[in-house]
Amino acid sequence: MTMSIQHTHFVFREARTASELESLFQLRYQGYLKSSCASLVHQNEYGLEFDSYDWHAFHLGLFQEGQYGAQPVGYMRLVQDKPSPMASLVSKLAGQFPELPPPPAADAPLPMIGSCPQKDWLLGWYRSRTQLGQRVVEGSRFVFSPEIRASGYARFVFEGALASTFYRYGYDYALLACHPRHSSFYLQYGFQQLLDGNSNNYKGLSASILGMTKGEIARKRAAGIEAMARQGKSDGSIYMLPDNSTVAVPMPKVSVSDSRLALNKGGSRNGLGQSETFGHQ
Repeated sequence: MTMSIQHTHFVFREARTASELESLFQLRYQGYLKSSCASLVHQNEYGLEFDSYDWHAFHLGLFQEGQYGAQPVGYMRLVQDKPSPMASLVSKLAGQFPELPPPPAADAPLPMIGSCPQKDWLLGWYRSRTQLGQRVVEGSRFVFSPEIRASGYARFVFEGALASTFYRYGYDYALLACHPRHSSFYLQYGFQQLLDGNSNNYKGLSASILGMTKGEIARKRAAGIEAMARQGKSDGSIYMLPDNSTVAVPMPKVSVSDSRLALNKGGSRNGLGQSETFGHQ
């Protein structure tokens, strides 16, 4: 009897086709509908979570890849204040669906600014950064499929996102919004609280606003994030084997010391509950 064994691995990377982007937006839709952030989702017949800031975002997915193709199991986006290089891909997908959302408002360059009750303060803070020539990005829509959510991959994706934010895309400052009870997960990386979520409520959600520069990455996390950045230098892809803590780039002569990262395998021990997202926005 012949046994067929399918080799699979996980890779964190940008969506490459409109079909991949659609599958990520479907994952986003289902993940948010079943979470505490369901109020942020506009229910629709297409099963897609789609908003006007998607033209200004890099769309990153955690894909399980094998001989039968790539299956998205996790997602997050990085939103800037102008169209991203992925805007044409978003437009290609958007052309398949009517009643699209309007472009981002001029006075809300990032999603969290448009929704924050303390909008004037946050907008002023944002402008003070950009006037210094700093590039600011908001991380949001951090979501996983139910099958993978409790398997400890949140830390891998988050660290890959930080590697992409600061080393691949070259942003100077990263923002995110999260529930106050999850702030500790992000604070351990060096994020600082800008607004306390206990007094910052929008759309029925308490949201702490956190921020960080590359230079503020916690020392105990920096080496692993820099290693991920080196691995993803060629095309932005960061690979991980499913059954151990090895992050492996499928290229010859990869240093073992550069390929190992500690991966939290304890499910909720990564500091995120099963319905947690990278940011409310």
